[in-house]
Amino acid sequence: MTRIVMKPRGQITVLIVVFGLFALIGTTYFTNGNVGANRDWFGVSLGCALTIGGAIGIWRSLRLGVVIDEAGVRIRSLDKRDKVTPWRDVEAIDCERVEVRAGMLLYAPVLHLDGDSLPLMVLGSYAQSGAEAHAAKLRILKDAAPPSDKCLTDPGP
Repeated sequence: MTRIVMKPRGQITVLIVVFGLFALIGTTYFTNGNVGANRDWFGVSLGCALTIGGAIGIWRSLRLGVVIDEAGVRIRSLDKRDKVTPWRDVEAIDCERVEVRAGMLLYAPVLHLDGDSLPLMVLGSYAQSGAEAHAAKLRILKDAAPPSDKCLTDPGP
């Protein structure tokens, strides 16, 4: 199975623009020269924080998405560490309504695990057909995944 990366292109574009504006605002603190010349340490630290925060935000935005490979599903979100779910833990994949944003329903593929569910918010869509297409693609990839290596317990006599 080859590695497949599914990304929310529209969301990535918006986030890059927003974090780019933060980085731009941070760099403007240093362009007029008064911040460094007057030793305005608050301005220097604020400019550094905005610039570095904007650069980190752009980096995290570019990594946003879902990576599917033989090991399972890796969810790369903006604000958390990557979460890896092995294929052997996934019982079913459905498309469900997961949230309401600004009065609009948000649909996303949901991985059903051992009595738990994990919505893939990164692949969410306001159009149910778009989320269903992602869920169908994930089902196909789950079926194509190689069987997991299961440890043999005591085989008995």
